[in-house]
Amino acid sequence: MVLLAVFMLAGCGKDKPDVSVFMIDQNSDPTQVSDQLEKTLQEKLGPDLKVEVIASPLYNPQKLMVEYAAGGHDIMILPEDDMKNYGKLGGHVALDDHFDAKKYPEGVFASMEEKDDKTIDKTEHLYGIPVKDLKMFKDLKYTPDKLFVTIPISSEHIDNALKAIKAMTE
Repeated sequence: MVLLAVFMLAGCGKDKPDVSVFMIDQNSDPTQVSDQLEKTLQEKLGPDLKVEVIASPLYNPQKLMVEYAAGGHDIMILPEDDMKNYGKLGGHVALDDHFDAKKYPEGVFASMEEKDDKTIDKTEHLYGIPVKDLKMFKDLKYTPDKLFVTIPISSEHIDNALKAIKAMTE
């Protein structure tokens, strides 16, 4: 019976998005803008990329850890402390090659992860962009302080995530 239920649930899933965004914040409720963000982002990216935005109404560090561990999202929008903690564990894609780090100094830091040769990486990179600095969020009137947009290293669609973040800046 259990196996039958598992197979039935597996068959009921919807198509995987080309860009999955997960939002969580300890000082605001991102569900207030998640539907509008999904709609606006979908319009900017066009019909070729399917966008999905999932927001947690309550902040829970364990929920965030599960979302990172599951690796199903291409963009994470999370509080600064969490962004830096996961970044220092090597959890984010460096954004320097795609965005001006000088424009977003709050998102620049050294990952401090251990390299293959056992040395510590002290090179600073742009790992997160403040939501308050992104035009799309300004237009949605959702600009919480200390909330950042990042790309987790587990992203299956890094190019699509970069396109989505660029769309958020325009």
